[in-house]
Amino acid sequence: MKGYIKVCGVSELEEKKGFRYFISETQDIAVFKVEGRIYAMDNVCPHNHTPKIHLGFIEDKHVLCPVHFFKFSLQSGFQGNQSSASGCTLPVYKVEIIEDEVWVEKPEENTFNFDF
Repeated sequence: MKGYIKVCGVSELEEKKGFRYFISETQDIAVFKVEGRIYAMDNVCPHNHTPKIHLGFIEDKHVLCPVHFFKFSLQSGFQGNQSSASGCTLPVYKVEIIEDEVWVEKPEENTFNFDF
């Protein structure tokens, strides 16, 4: 699929548990299955810049960063219950399921630069 990268099989995912997948040498994503639906988002918390979102706790349709408990929507990436992108926001990616394989929209470039 052009513009997408295969990350895993649907059967490899566990309900309400995050998984980390590297989509390039310098970028990784967090993939979650919640209520049977699969979500993909950047794995780097925009608040503390650590790649640990995949270790976060699932609450409703949100993931809580395990470092400082910032809460992000799995659907929009917005922080907390916001309806717009103010404050810290995590990029989210489209997911396609093809014959039990999870394909995630590949970002055009890295979403976070660790060079300060």
